[in-house]
Amino acid sequence: MEEPTKEPRYGEQVGQVEPIGIEHIDKSERHGKVGSIFTLWFGANVELATITTGVTAVSLFGLSFWQAAFGFLLGNLMGASVQGAVSTFGPRLGVPQMVHSRAPFGFFGNFAPGVLNLIDGALWFAVNTVLGTFAFTTLLHTSFALGLIVMVVAQVILAIYGHNMIHAVERLMAGLLTLVFIAVSIFAFSHAHYGAPFNPHSPLGRYSGISGGMIEAMGLAFSYLLGWTVYASDYTRYLPESTRSAAVFRTAASANFIAGLWLELLGAALAGIFPKAALGINPIALLTGIHPRWLIDLALLAVMVGTVTANVLNIYSGSLSALVINVPLKRWMAAMGVGIVGAIVAYIGHTSFYVSFQNFLFLLGYWLAPWAAVVLVDFFLVHHGQYSVPFFYNPRRRLSRGFWAWLTAIIVSIPFFNQSLYIGPIAARFGHLGDISYYISFIVAGALYAIIAKRPETE
Repeated sequence: MEEPTKEPRYGEQVGQVEPIGIEHIDKSERHGKVGSIFTLWFGANVELATITTGVTAVSLFGLSFWQAAFGFLLGNLMGASVQGAVSTFGPRLGVPQMVHSRAPFGFFGNFAPGVLNLIDGALWFAVNTVLGTFAFTTLLHTSFALGLIVMVVAQVILAIYGHNMIHAVERLMAGLLTLVFIAVSIFAFSHAHYGAPFNPHSPLGRYSGISGGMIEAMGLAFSYLLGWTVYASDYTRYLPESTRSAAVFRTAASANFIAGLWLELLGAALAGIFPKAALGINPIALLTGIHPRWLIDLALLAVMVGTVTANVLNIYSGSLSALVINVPLKRWMAAMGVGIVGAIVAYIGHTSFYVSFQNFLFLLGYWLAPWAAVVLVDFFLVHHGQYSVPFFYNPRRRLSRGFWAWLTAIIVSIPFFNQSLYIGPIAARFGHLGDISYYISFIVAGALYAIIAKRPETE
C-alpha cells in the first residue's frame, strides 16, 4: 500500500521564504521544468566576472584574441561537461550538492569541502559585489560604501527567499542581460584587434610564454565553471524524479558553455581595445569607453543586475554549506551571514581586483577539481546512482575513502601550482606548461578513488 501524498510546505510559491534547508526533497515538493536550469545558469554567467576572466588571459598573460579563444573553448567544454553531469544528481537524489558529497567523503570528512565551499561562496559574493558596486558608483556617482550597502542588501533579501525566488529572478533577468550584452558585443567584436600578437612583456606572459598562457586561459575557464559545479544539484533537486538525466545534462552544460565562452571572448576583445583599462583597478573602465554613449549606462545597469543573478546563488549555496557543516543556524540566517562576511571582504579587497581575481580562480580550482572527480566516480562507478536517503544523513560514517583520495590528489598537485602566490618546483622548471595542477589532481583523485572504493559503503 502506497503512503498518502503529503501536502507541500513550499511547492511552487515564489513569495514565501523557503522553509526547507538541506533535507531530502519529498515527492510532494517536486516541481519545475528542465528549461528553468538553462535560464538560471545562463543568467548567472552573463555578468562582468565572466568578462574579467577573458580580460585576464589577454592583459595578464599577454595572449592574442585567438590564443585566448582556443584556451577558453577547451576550458569551457571541460567545465560545462562536469557541471552538466553533476546537475543530473539533483532530480535523482533530491538533496543539495554538498549533502551528496557526504557519500564519498563521510559525514565529518565532508566538513573539509563544506568549509571550503562556504568560504568560496563568501569570496565569490565579494568578487561579484565589488564589480556591481563599481557599476553602481559609476552610474549614480555615489561613494563605494553606499553602493556596497545597497548591493548587499538587495542580494541577501533575494537569497533569503530561496530556491523558487532565485529561479524566478533568473528567468526574468536572463533575457534582459542577453540583450544588453549582445549590444556590447556588437561594439567589441567589430573593434577587436584580431591581428594583435602575443605580448611577451605582459605581467605574467614573460614567465609562461604562449603555450603556458593558453593552458592558463584554459584553466581559468575550467575553474570558473567548476565554481558553479559544487552548487549544481542545489538548483535541480526540486525537479521531479522522472526528469530525464540527458535533458538535465544537456540544458545545464549548454547554458554554462554558451554564456561562459561568449562573455570570456567579449572580455578578450575589450582587453585588446582598452589595454590600460584592462590593467586598472576598476574593471568598469572597460565599459565606459564603448559607444554609442547611451550603451554605457545600459551596460553599467546590466553589470549591477548580473551581480545579483550570480550572487544570489553564491549566498544561497553558501548558506546550505553552513548547514552541511552543522553550523547551528536556520538557512535564512546563514544566508545573512554569508552576505555580511562577503561584504566585509569586498570592502577590504576592492583596490586590487585583477590579480586577486586571478589568484582566487586558481585557488578555487585546486580543491574543486579533485572534489568533482571523487563525486563523479562515486555516483557513476561506485554507487551507480543508487543511494538510500538515510545514507546521506548518517553521522556514524565519519571519514570515508573519498576524503583520502581528494587530499592525496591535492598534495600530489602542489608541485604543479603556477600562479603569483606560489610557483611549485615542477611549474618553475617547466613554465611553458602553465598551471596543469587541476588536471593532475582531477585524474589522480578519480583514479585513486575508483581503486580504493570498488564496493560502496553501507549505512
